Amino acid sequence: GGALEGACASVSEVPPELGLDPFYKKYVDASGIPVVSSERPPDAALLRACSVVVRMLGLRDDVRLAMIENRTRVAVMAETEVTTDIPEHSDLYEAFPGTDWDTRARGLGATPARPASSCAEENVLCYPSDRYTGEDILVHEFSHAIAIMGIAFAEPTFNRELEEAFEGALAAGKWANTYAATNKDEYWAEGVQDWFDTNIESIPGNGIHNEINTRAELREYDRPLYDLIARYFADDAWRPSCP
Repeated sequence: GGALEGACASVSEVPPELGLDPFYKKYVDASGIPVVSSERPPDAALLRACSVVVRMLGLRDDVRLAMIENRTRVAVMAETEVTTDIPEHSDLYEAFPGTDWDTRARGLGATPARPASSCAEENVLCYPSDRYTGEDILVHEFSHAIAIMGIAFAEPTFNRELEEAFEGALAAGKWANTYAATNKDEYWAEGVQDWFDTNIESIPGNGIHNEINTRAELREYDRPLYDLIARYFADDAWRPSCP
């Protein structure tokens, strides 16, 4: 994978033509998706985020191009920053009161209204202080962005197919007492984490996780979800790993 990672070689200043908020001082190009941050996170955090994004977008150019068209970007929070420091997420308390966004989230997906998918230095670089040790939250949140900002535009039938798989799985008693059972979007994102072997397991289900947390287990447990995910991500040996 040398050629792929070659795209994520160095951090530079943010190109003015991107028209981003001046909060952003660092930039890497991940196959056309800007990976950006303030001056605070180390360069290594942006470079690792870039390599994950490049790999996740490697199979489907149509999805990647839709995401670029929709001005999708990835924002890396420093360990000392919070969600609402990210300019695209700065209005969350006003827009969605009732949730303590800065306490709850160390990463969010991108939407057309707020086209930044965020992640956090401590998770991307696997610090011991990371509250999500064992999980890659960039994979989870960027999979939301891929679905919402990419696939839904490239393949208009996708959301209906995802909903059908989700309803079928719940009707079959699957994903009981897990975050995947919340809605079709979390079902997708938890499934993509499993695909990349970046989820953790809990036996029995603990409200977030269950015994399914790898690609092989997902294939056996929920074949419709596995088959849907397999249309968008390469079935190869690459897995996101700690730097």
